[in-house]
Amino acid sequence: MTDVSAILEAVEATVPAGVALLDDRLRPVRHNAAYAALTGSFPELPAPLLDALETVVRTGEPVAGLRVANGSGQRGTWRADCRPVPGGVCLVLTDVTDLVTAEAFRTALMEDTAEGLYTVDSEGRLTSVNRAACEMLGRSAQDLLGRPAHELTHRPAGGGTHPPGGAPPGPAAMVDEVLVRADGSTFQVVCSVVPLQAGAGSPGTLVTFRDVTEARQADIEAHHDQKLESLGRLSAGLAHEINTPIQFVGDNTRFLADAYRDMWQLLVVYRECMAHELGELAWDERTARARKAEEVADVEYLVAEIPVAVQQTLEGVERVASLVRAMKSFTYKDTAEQSYADLNEAIRTTLTVARNEVKYVADVHLDLAELPEVMCHRGDLNQVFLNLLVNAADALEGRAERGEIRISSRLAGDTVVIRFADNGSGIPAHLQQSIFDPFFTTKGVGKGSGQGLALARAVLDRHGGSIAVESVPGEGTTFTLRLPVNGRREP
Repeated sequence: MTDVSAILEAVEATVPAGVALLDDRLRPVRHNAAYAALTGSFPELPAPLLDALETVVRTGEPVAGLRVANGSGQRGTWRADCRPVPGGVCLVLTDVTDLVTAEAFRTALMEDTAEGLYTVDSEGRLTSVNRAACEMLGRSAQDLLGRPAHELTHRPAGGGTHPPGGAPPGPAAMVDEVLVRADGSTFQVVCSVVPLQAGAGSPGTLVTFRDVTEARQADIEAHHDQKLESLGRLSAGLAHEINTPIQFVGDNTRFLADAYRDMWQLLVVYRECMAHELGELAWDERTARARKAEEVADVEYLVAEIPVAVQQTLEGVERVASLVRAMKSFTYKDTAEQSYADLNEAIRTTLTVARNEVKYVADVHLDLAELPEVMCHRGDLNQVFLNLLVNAADALEGRAERGEIRISSRLAGDTVVIRFADNGSGIPAHLQQSIFDPFFTTKGVGKGSGQGLALARAVLDRHGGSIAVESVPGEGTTFTLRLPVNGRREP
């Protein structure tokens, strides 16, 4: 007969969530190590959680998915699941601080981003829309969701029609559009249109746009268009990268909660079989009851699958946390003054947030030497590194075999030298000096705005540095950046 108590203890030890059993007066009966680590054993629980536990005891109905502020004196958020068990209540606490941060990132995109943003399914119907898009279109989200996006809002600049479902011609397309407000008036926008694969769901498209009706100065337009293009590409990639681990973290957590309940119910049967109240009940009858309960719980399956679920859950949480940390670092808001920054870390962060752009076309090799911190505007350099990495990935797209991107850093005296090299299609010699001109691009129609390298040169100039290109058609391209360690020298 399986030692259920030992199995229960093993489950408690491996489940990443904190688990506690309380009696009907909410007094502790037992808890696992994760619960002690979260709460400091049994301190005074937050009032909303106590109310929920009392409700479960009183009504016998579970309370699931309750989020409460961390009650252990540290900042953070818990998810609490409270389920009735014989003689009391089972409390499962999970630290969801990182998931809440990831949700806050998504909320920022949907509620606080100045650009309009919406997604459509494979049939071109709106599946989500942010606040800015609703305001610009003069419509509510309820009016927009489920409607055909092109039929409802679009009239392409210069006439013509849109392809069914709005599928972009490549990984990312910049498109000029004329959108129609609810009152019938129109305004010109520039859109970033990006394929979007949401986990295991159907493919769709993510569109970001901004109003460009009023003419702006060329350098302001170039800057905003570049940031829009990056936002479109990164939003789609990060949505996919974050969505996948969140899905299996949720699935595994629900599995572990169910597994714990099944094992607890099995333990209740064992205790009943050993109870004095059964009197002279034959041993065979007692063991038959126990075996039946084991079959219902499927103990062997739980013992095999619980460690796998725990490992996958931990990996998923770490993946989300690493993406959130990288995004926070990448979107660092520069101040008017320069500050010292670790450029090697900036390169690694850029590679993390742009992983979805690169992973399907190339292997990336880092050769980063030890560097001193550099006086710079870190946010501007993050954008430069992103532009060069995406350009390299685009140059390798469509090859029969995977490409290679090599990123290196070196210290040469008081100058940091950073190189981005690829073995892609290369750039013809007669075009190499033109690639830094605003709006010049060697990419196909709809695949680039021609602003990334112009912005890179402007940023390097402001830092007192330089950017140069070496390229051999058919062999590859290398961009070399030089930055003074202590910033621009005064003339």
